[in-house]
Amino acid sequence: MSPFLSRLTNSIQTFLQFKLMKKTTLMVLLILSGLSLKSFGQKLEENKVDDFTKKSVKRTSWETLVSTFSLNAHFRFSLVDGYETFDLKMMRDEVFSIDKDAEVMFMLDNNDVVKVQNLEYAITCKGCGATGFQGSSAEGIQAFYTISKDDIEKMKAHKVLKVRIYTNDGYIDNDVKEKNAVKIMACLNLL
Repeated sequence: MSPFLSRLTNSIQTFLQFKLMKKTTLMVLLILSGLSLKSFGQKLEENKVDDFTKKSVKRTSWETLVSTFSLNAHFRFSLVDGYETFDLKMMRDEVFSIDKDAEVMFMLDNNDVVKVQNLEYAITCKGCGATGFQGSSAEGIQAFYTISKDDIEKMKAHKVLKVRIYTNDGYIDNDVKEKNAVKIMACLNLL
């Protein structure tokens, strides 16, 4: 083989190795960034002590609980001066309300059921169920439910499989996707 062809072959091999290494590095970076987004998507939106009351306030980010064609529900957890709540924003294709003391029930992977109770009567209004611009003109509701420390520990240890939300029209049952069950656990671990 001539020296020119030998150098050309070596140059092509070096170039191909460089391209392969570049692709491999890019793939590894994409995988790592995807894992970090999945693992660290949940965060504390609020973490402060009120200047006037000296009460500690922690609130997680809003995360998806259920998203179907007819129902869009988001949640967050709040801890205000040692008092925990499960906060719910929900949109449906109709006007509805949730009574004081109405329940949300969570079926866990160990078959335990965690029940939380609504703190006050709530009725839908424009944009009340939205967590951003999307849904800001749709009928929605925001409700706050008490949750005990024992129930929080159960939900940290066991994934939520199903949720039942009681409204004045009856109740809504939905399966909770694996990725959303993981978000619930991650949010609880932030408090």
